[in-house]
Amino acid sequence: MTPSIFGRDAGIVLACYVLGSLPFGFIAVRMIGVDITQHGSGATGATNVLRIAGPAYAIPVVVLDVGKGALAAYLGLRFLGAGTLGAIIAGTAAVAGHNWSVFLKFKGGKGVAATAGVVLVAFPALLAIAVGVFVLMVALTRYVSLGSLLGSWVAVVVSFTPWYGLIHRATAVALASLITYQHRSNIRRLLSGTENKLGVRVALPPASLKAREGGAGARANSRAKSSVSDSETRKGGAVQ
Repeated sequence: MTPSIFGRDAGIVLACYVLGSLPFGFIAVRMIGVDITQHGSGATGATNVLRIAGPAYAIPVVVLDVGKGALAAYLGLRFLGAGTLGAIIAGTAAVAGHNWSVFLKFKGGKGVAATAGVVLVAFPALLAIAVGVFVLMVALTRYVSLGSLLGSWVAVVVSFTPWYGLIHRATAVALASLITYQHRSNIRRLLSGTENKLGVRVALPPASLKAREGGAGARANSRAKSSVSDSETRKGGAVQ
């Protein structure tokens, strides 16, 4: 590898880290005047967004977080010249950026959605298995963290079947280990019976709660005004 090619590849990996660092969860919750790193788990992922701001903010965040992992993996696959390994390297850089964002003083999320985006590009069949386990466990227990952990490690077990090779196994183990490390506080709460279930909302201080309710109220008022305006327009047309 010539120095120029090495420099280009290093630049691609660095760009993927910066891409992963984009804190969509932080930005979404800031829209209602709340600093997500100071509430709930402090993580910037969609689960904490859901608990603080609700599904209208959490759904776009999970889509964007999966998207940035997938885009990084695609860039690695397309430009690093190492096939699937390139996707894994660039994708892992994006996951690292999500977990330790350069824009948030190296704070961030837990990497589940970003990892899903990487695996979507590199090993889509393993992602399907992991998502299936995740959905089943969340439906049965209402624990998002438990679903994330079991889904990632079931994918590891499946990667050791004859249909997969060394690169699949090593990647699955590495990514599942990273997810487990990021969920160490959740594991402690699961063991102690204090982990929050899906649907539990974060109790915000009065000022932040007012901002959250104000945002919802503003949207409701906007819809009401739009409805009144449409009604008046129709009446006006009838008079003419």
